[in-house]
Amino acid sequence: MTVILNTLGSLIDNGHGLGVHCLNPECRRYVELDLPALAAKLGRDHGSMHRDLAPIMKCTACGQKRVKFTLLAPTPSRPRP
Repeated sequence: MTVILNTLGSLIDNGHGLGVHCLNPECRRYVELDLPALAAKLGRDHGSMHRDLAPIMKCTACGQKRVKFTLLAPTPSRPRP
């Protein structure tokens, strides 16, 4: 069975998460996104790929707009349904 994780809704439904890393070498802040809150704001059908999210993200610590994302696998606190 193939699972396609290309929308915020598909990430949520399959128990995955997204981490965001600031690429400012003086900051390097990392946070895990609150996907249900982001989906409530943007819609569950909003894309979850870098090209979909990077233009609307910025570091809350330093304001840098250059970020990268990490796909987070299901865990006990974020189980797969």
